[in-house]
Amino acid sequence: MIGILTFAYGAPAASMDDLEAYYMHIHKKKAQSAEKIEQMKDQFRQIAVGDTLGSITKRQIKALETTLQCYFQEPVKGYAAYKHTSPFVEDVVEQMINDGVTKMITIPIKPLYSKSGYVYYQVLVRQALNIERWHDHPSLVNVLSNRVRTAWDWLPRDMKDDATVIFTSHSLPGRPETHHAFENQFTELAGLIANQANTPQWRISYRSGGTSQSEMWLGPDIKEVIEQEAQRGCKGIIICELLSLTSNVEAAFDVGYDIQPICHEKGMEFFKTAMVDDSFDFIIALTKIIQDKVAESDFLEHPTP
Repeated sequence: MIGILTFAYGAPAASMDDLEAYYMHIHKKKAQSAEKIEQMKDQFRQIAVGDTLGSITKRQIKALETTLQCYFQEPVKGYAAYKHTSPFVEDVVEQMINDGVTKMITIPIKPLYSKSGYVYYQVLVRQALNIERWHDHPSLVNVLSNRVRTAWDWLPRDMKDDATVIFTSHSLPGRPETHHAFENQFTELAGLIANQANTPQWRISYRSGGTSQSEMWLGPDIKEVIEQEAQRGCKGIIICELLSLTSNVEAAFDVGYDIQPICHEKGMEFFKTAMVDDSFDFIIALTKIIQDKVAESDFLEHPTP
């Protein structure tokens, strides 16, 4: 049996009642204040969708299980594992072995390669075909450029000459020189999308950077970029998230609820591209990416011990 394993950061296990345990795990078992927990609950109330990250991740892997079964002669089964909530990676790998998985493919559904987004998970899963560095795959570029073009077309006609697409990603801590690969992939993917979508003005930015002055984070911050665009007379802003391709509460606020009022206050129209989630075209793109990576390897000839 072939096991397809995807990873996600985590999400409340079943309901809002699980938020406290979730954030305690993120902060290494340090209890969060009642005020902080209530603030997080308010964010979930505002998006008004139950557990977007967890539920969509499950649907993504189930869809990949179905589309990839047509490609492999052996049975295919999909699994989802998380960093901060159950089921954890170690437990899922044990379950895969118990289910009879003899070959394993891992694919974190994030196109940009980083130690926290890829390496952390994959060191826990050895002797597997790790699908990585797929940020420039034509299938992915096509899906994301279609989302950008749709948002761009929605702008009023008289604003398009003075509009900008801002591609964004979660920031990473540390000096820029330690994140060259990540920044290069981010910039390359943004350029490929902008070129295919035929958007004349575009920039990159980062979100969710830390606020401590003693720690460096990748920049520029998205709010700084929006301020600069407003000062130059920009009339419309399109935001496209390129790291978190699956809807989640953090991204919803970082590139939506927190940004829209700023843009409107400065007299700029604001739209964001639709998240790809478990859409048909994105699942087909992921299927093609996996097929190509498998074809390039000797995966089918060597079962996992």
